[in-house]
Amino acid sequence: RYPHILSKEKFIAIMQRILVLGGSGYVGQNICHRAITSGKFKVVQSLSRSGQPKSDAIVPSLREALTEKVEWIEGDIFDQKQREEIFSGFDCIISTIGAFGSNEFMERVCGDANIEAARTAADVGVSRFGFISSAQVGRIDLEKHKRLPLYGYFKGKTRAEDEIQKKFPDGHVILRPGFIYGSKVTPFGPLPLNLVGAPIDFVSRQMGPISSLIQSLPFVGTECTSMVPVTSVAESMISQITKPAPKGGKILTAEDIRIQS
Repeated sequence: RYPHILSKEKFIAIMQRILVLGGSGYVGQNICHRAITSGKFKVVQSLSRSGQPKSDAIVPSLREALTEKVEWIEGDIFDQKQREEIFSGFDCIISTIGAFGSNEFMERVCGDANIEAARTAADVGVSRFGFISSAQVGRIDLEKHKRLPLYGYFKGKTRAEDEIQKKFPDGHVILRPGFIYGSKVTPFGPLPLNLVGAPIDFVSRQMGPISSLIQSLPFVGTECTSMVPVTSVAESMISQITKPAPKGGKILTAEDIRIQS
């Protein structure tokens, strides 16, 4: 009667292969690591343009697990033939693809790349599709704010969300965080984003009148109050995507992400 509802045991049994798009990046590494430690996947693979990151480009606490247990694939997300070959056989795909630059570039990477990925995933029979979106999606009128900073980024994410929900009406898991903070490795050494994100998160949500003032600011208020740790993002995504798909899929706000983790 309800074909989309499976017992917990049967659902976990079929969720054996996961592919993380952009798994070599900051958020992607954490999602790969959480997929490994969850014990719910026999195969964890990553697809990115650079393939396997160098050892010194991985956060030290994640290095051993990612080096030994992730299968790294180097490829072009815009290559349809590659997508079809690589995506086939996966139970779920999670996209962390995104980038900053010109509006045209951001819309292509945040929008077009994810849209093509979702279409191919649906075509080859992937059952679940996860996406790291933005807290600004659905909160700003993009048609009226074309000069907004990062306009292409938010438009791309919005377009991607629409297509993912269309292709995976029940099977989507979309997270809408603001600034994601935690330990990040750069070519210049470790970058402790938590030293920036955590204090702003605290001030914008837990300091009474000051927090209320920050929250009232257009755009800035949403971004400040939606900051979340990268570990919470990874935990929430893997937790949700390994549950039976709910009717209508799942979209998590920053507050949901904090609760889920």
